[in-house]
Parts: sequence; structure tokens; C-alpha cells
Amino acid sequence: MKHRKILFVQPEHTTSYWGFQYSLRLYGKKTMHPPLGLITVAAMLPKHWDLRLIDCNIETLTDEDVLWADMVWTGGMGTQVKSMYAVLDRCRALGRKTVIGGPHATGHKPVDRADYLVLNEAEVTLQPFLDDLEKGCPKQVYEDATKPDVTSTPVPRFDLLNVNAYGVMDIQYSRGCPFNCEFCDIIALYGRVPRTKTPAQTVAEFQALYDLGYRGALFLVDDNFIGNKKSVKDMLELLTPWMQKHEYPFFLTTEASINLADDDGLLEAMRLSGFKRVFLGIETPSMEALKETQKFQNTKREMVESVHHMQSFGIECMGGFIVGFDSDEANIFDRQIQFITQAELPWAMVGILAAIPLTQLWDRLQREDRLLGYHSGDQFGGTNFKTKMAPDELMDGYKKILRTIYEPRSYFDRVLAVVKRQVDVGYPNLHKKLTGFAKIGAATIVSMVIQGVFSSYRREYWRFMYQLLTQYRKKYVVGLMNSIVGHHFIKYTDKILKEAEQRTAYAPIKPIDRQHPTYKEVAALTKIVKSAAAASSHS
Repeated sequence: MKHRKILFVQPEHTTSYWGFQYSLRLYGKKTMHPPLGLITVAAMLPKHWDLRLIDCNIETLTDEDVLWADMVWTGGMGTQVKSMYAVLDRCRALGRKTVIGGPHATGHKPVDRADYLVLNEAEVTLQPFLDDLEKGCPKQVYEDATKPDVTSTPVPRFDLLNVNAYGVMDIQYSRGCPFNCEFCDIIALYGRVPRTKTPAQTVAEFQALYDLGYRGALFLVDDNFIGNKKSVKDMLELLTPWMQKHEYPFFLTTEASINLADDDGLLEAMRLSGFKRVFLGIETPSMEALKETQKFQNTKREMVESVHHMQSFGIECMGGFIVGFDSDEANIFDRQIQFITQAELPWAMVGILAAIPLTQLWDRLQREDRLLGYHSGDQFGGTNFKTKMAPDELMDGYKKILRTIYEPRSYFDRVLAVVKRQVDVGYPNLHKKLTGFAKIGAATIVSMVIQGVFSSYRREYWRFMYQLLTQYRKKYVVGLMNSIVGHHFIKYTDKILKEAEQRTAYAPIKPIDRQHPTYKEVAALTKIVKSAAAASSHS
């Protein structure tokens, strides 16, 4: 196969709750997550090709970088669209061919932006593209809805990364989710039958990161880590002795459904493997809304108790929440605040419901003539459909939630509650082990200066630190890390609230702007937008 020079470009992420941009410098990091998709694709390319990676979140893409390459490959999610399209336009101006893939491209098909679209999962669409490229007759679009076996997926090219520039390293154990949530595109992209890598594959990826010298947080980015519980338990049986042998070099985090709380055996296995944090898609305390969005797994248990049960295994919990369901009533905002407070969730990501292509929600709203355009990708920036609740009421209630849960005293009180629940998990303190006393000391100094001297909430910070040091000294590092993360939540919430004063809950991107080309017929959606605008002008 002809020798080629390929430049992978990771587009810049917009600031968001998930980005932790305001806190990263306190940890000495440049950005949160590595481009796992790009380095996985890189591992599938011919070994003799020259590969380079530029992550626009940590370094500047230059014209020289682009001109070095024969082709530029990129991809990403909705929050990266502005940067992604800028990269594609720049490469075209410099005369370089471009390839795009990933979830955004698969859902929107930006055929007017990229030369080649390699969509869906690379295990089934990449090789046909490479074969045609070698023959000199590549098509513009390669797509295949087949859900491939991931046991042949190679170890990602972690060596292309500056691993210590990231707040966390990522690996993927499984794809797909067995549930059927209406608003989620995972089942369309990856299916409802979870596909898992073998235990040996997964441990090989741990080993690859270990051999590169990485030590620290490691996020298993599965959409639902426990989608196939039997496979997970088999994998943990191999992972646990590896983690013990290597003295727990990683601090593990993942995403899971709340039915994890039902399985003490699995919780214990995760505890022994070094899992310290899990993100839960809680969404809402409203049973009506959970049924509406087909999240039935959350209706079968008392969710606050489930969260506390998981915490009893030494696993900190994060929660995702949504407002704007059709069945939401005026009291939903206070109910969300109450739930987050009672569950003692410092990291609570609250967004307004939005519809994205490929989801059942998108299709239903299109049938009901309620779509207003495309969503920006920022779940904290408004919605793109006509809600049953009045938009001003929705936005005011949303702002109330954010203002309340990220008021500094409220946030720090939830951190103290979690620290109080923190238990001895039976292996070395991962926070101390992975950071070392020198780094803990440096982080303490930076935190005390940034948060304790220059922040607007310094009084609440010192109240928190006093309680942490006098009552929970042995758990100091857990409290410190959550305090530093809180700096981002508090500052970003303040930014959102200021921006929210300038807009309503309706914030669609219309297709005529061409910012989000789509696989749907543009004319059809334009008709919907015009109809909504006409209805609005008469109301």
C-alpha cells in the first residue's frame, strides 16, 4: 500500500461542565480527555504510514502541520463542531484532502465540509475506504450500520499522545447499551446489545498506558459499563490481580446505569479493581418523566438510597439531570434541587432536554411538528424544540437549579457529606498514591491562593477547609480534589447564568445557517422552522 503521511487533528472543545477548564490549571493539566477515537483509528492504519496528532485543546495547529500531511483526519462530538469545521475549511484552503468520522459526522453527514466521510464504526467502514483510496477511486461517503465485533479492535495508539497533558486517560471496554432512553443516540450509533472487548484486550490497554509511564485517573468511557454484567465480572476477575500486582497505578472512573446498586458482588469487584467514581444517568426524580423518556430502569428503585448504597463501597457518584420533559410541572426544579441535595452529589450535571438526530425523541418531535432546528451540542445552552412548559418558565427554573446547587456553600456542604461517607476501601489511598505528597502540597498551595485569596467565594472556601482539616483530616485529599473541581463548577455556573440573562430556553441552530449539515433533507426541516416561526409570531 502506498506510503502516506496522515495528520490527526482533535478539534477544540467548547467550555462546559465536563471540560473542567477552570480547574485544570490547578492540577497542572491542559485539557481533560484525549482523542480516543482518533488514536483508535490510528491503530487501524498501515504500520508504515507516518502519523502525527495535533490536539487543538493543548497546542496550536499551524499551516506547516497541515502542509506536512497528505491527508488530515478529524472528528468529534457536537461541542467540537465550530473548531472541527474551521479545521476542515482551513485544510481545504491549503489544498489538503480531509477525512471526517465520529458521532457528529455520523448523525449530520457534513458532505459540504469534508472530502471523505468515514462514518459509523471504523471497524466496518475504514477498510473499504482504504481499499478504494489505494485504487485511486475513493467515494465521498462510507457508511455501514453493522455493529462489529470489538474483540479485534487494536490497542489505541497512546504513544501519539502527551499523556501527562490530560486530566484523565480514556479507554473503552464496551459499546452499546441495553436500555432504550428516548433522548439518547447511543442505541442508534452502537446498538442495544453491548459488545465487549475480551478481558485480555482490556488489560493489554491498561498495560500499554502503564508502560508509557502514565499514572493517574483512567476513565472507562463505556456508555454503560455494566450493560453486560457477566462480561464485566469476567473482565474484573483479570483486572483486579493486575491492579494489585502493579500497586493500583490508576484511579478508575466509568459510566453506569443505576441498577449497579442492585449487585453487591459487582460493586465489590469494582471496589477491589480500583473504581473510585461512577457517573449515573439519573435524569429526574419524576416518575412520569422517566416513563415518558422510557428510562424504566430508574423507576424500579429508590434512587437516593441507591446512590448512598454505592457510596458505601467507597465509590463516589456523579449524576446527570435533565429538565424540560413534556410531563414536567412547575415543581420539578425544586424537586431536582432536593434530590441532588439528599443524594449528596457534588458533581451534578443539569441540562435542558434537547433533541439530536438519530434519536427517538428527534423522530417523535418531527412527527409532532415541534422541532425548531438543530441543537448546538451544548446541553446547558437551551433547547431546539417547542416545549410543553413555557420557555421563560423553563429557563427561569433551570437557572434556579444551577444557582442553588452551585452556590458555594451548597456545593461545599455536599462535598463534606461525601467525605463523611468515604470509607476505607481496603487498598492504598489512591489519591495520595497517584499524586504524591509533593503534588498534594503544590495543589494545596495553588488552591489556597486561587480559591482562598482571589475567588469571590473565599469565605465559604475557608469554612470548608477548616471543617475538612479539623473533622476529616484523614480524608483531606478527597476533599481537596473535590474543592478544586468545584472551582470550575462555580465559575462556569456564574458564566452560564450571566449568558442565560440574554436568551430564552429556545436556542436552535437553523439549517439555513449551514453550521450543522445533516443527513435529513434540509428543505423538510426548513419548513418546520418556518412553521414554528410563523406560529410564534401569531402567539
